[in-house]
This record gives sequence, C-alpha cells and structure tokens, in this order.
Amino acid sequence: MGIMLGTYAFDDARTTVTEKYEEVGGRDARVVQIKGLLDGLASVAELEAALDQILALASEQAEWTPLSLREGRWLQVRRTAFVREVNRGALVGSFTLTFEACDPCETGEDEREIPWAITASGQSVALPAAGTAEAPLRITLQANGNLLEPVFSDGVRQLLYWGTVQTGQVLVLDGAAGCALLNGQDVTPYTQGLFPRVRPGGSVLRYTGSVGSTHAASATVAYRDRWW
Repeated sequence: MGIMLGTYAFDDARTTVTEKYEEVGGRDARVVQIKGLLDGLASVAELEAALDQILALASEQAEWTPLSLREGRWLQVRRTAFVREVNRGALVGSFTLTFEACDPCETGEDEREIPWAITASGQSVALPAAGTAEAPLRITLQANGNLLEPVFSDGVRQLLYWGTVQTGQVLVLDGAAGCALLNGQDVTPYTQGLFPRVRPGGSVLRYTGSVGSTHAASATVAYRDRWW
C-alpha cells in the first residue's frame, strides 16, 4: 500500500510528500504537503474530473480525513490548501495538497489487545510497543468480586477510581477519550490522577486496590502504537 487518502491511492511514482512540524493555534501541528502529477487520461475533462475527485476527498470542513503515508499507520488530517493546474496541450494535470493533522503522531492501524487476569493487589502486566511516541490505553476491567478503589499505574502516571466496582460490573478507563465509564455511565469525576500510557519500547502496567477488595478481575488493555 502506498500513499492513501481515505480509500484513494496516489501513484507513488508521480507523488512526493514533505512533512514538517509548526505551531498552529498555539500548539505543535504536523503539516503534510502532497504534490502529484496526473497523466495518461484521454481528455481535459477527464483530468479535471480526476482533480475534482481528489479535492472532494480532501475535506476542509469539520470532518477529519484519514491519510496514510506509511503502511499500517494513519493520520487524521484536514485540508488547508489545494492548488491545481492543467496543461491542456500535454494533457497533464498537477496538484499540491496541504494538510494539517489533528494529532501530530501517526497511529497504528492494528490495535493491540493484552488480556490480563488480576488475582492480587500489586499485580502487573507487560505492554510491548513498537512506536516512537507514547500511546494512550483503554483498560477494560470486569470485576469477578468487589473491587475497592482500583488504581492503575505505568510507573509515571497513575489513575485512581474513587469507588467500588461490584461483582459483574465493568469499568472502562479510556485514556484516548479521557473518560471513565462504569457499566456505560460516566464516572470520570470520581477518578483522580492521570491516565496511564505505554511508552516507546514498552511499559509495565500495575494494579493495586484497597484493603477489603477481592482483587479478582478480568482485564483487557487495548492501545495502538504511535509514531512521531
């Protein structure tokens, strides 16, 4: 797979990409510029239609468009500029697309899921990572007995849920969304601390709970590798 904008595949032989980081609206943003040529079409009308297709895919509205520059990795981007030209004599079209990514990091297409059977306070699980940037975690915890004030830590950040996860209930700590759900209900205000992350090269995630907890749960830790 080459360069993809949504489901549209650019011709690698006729397309070049440049990337840079710059400040946009007071934050660091990844700016991507794609330059390409279109030829081999039968008429000016076909060239214009092909350029219109690219323009239509490159949204500048509220929706972000998935862009893949490297296989298995995606950015969510929005068009900030589009320049097009048609050489009618040679039947060649050219374009320059400029995008801003909502997140400067590329995200892996495949989600990792690490199963974790928790049976004691202080138990930990290893989380491998292939990326070069920290990645948020989604921890899904199903209680097999009452869990009192569960805490999860990656050694740098830790998140505490101020409450009890009763037998059969499911607590979801979603680091990407920045929220906590208990049986689908928002309990984010009852958390304290920072959502754990997995670091480049991998991290160890540790669970602890209060005295009186059964420390019995089935957990799944899900995340996608990220790259600068």
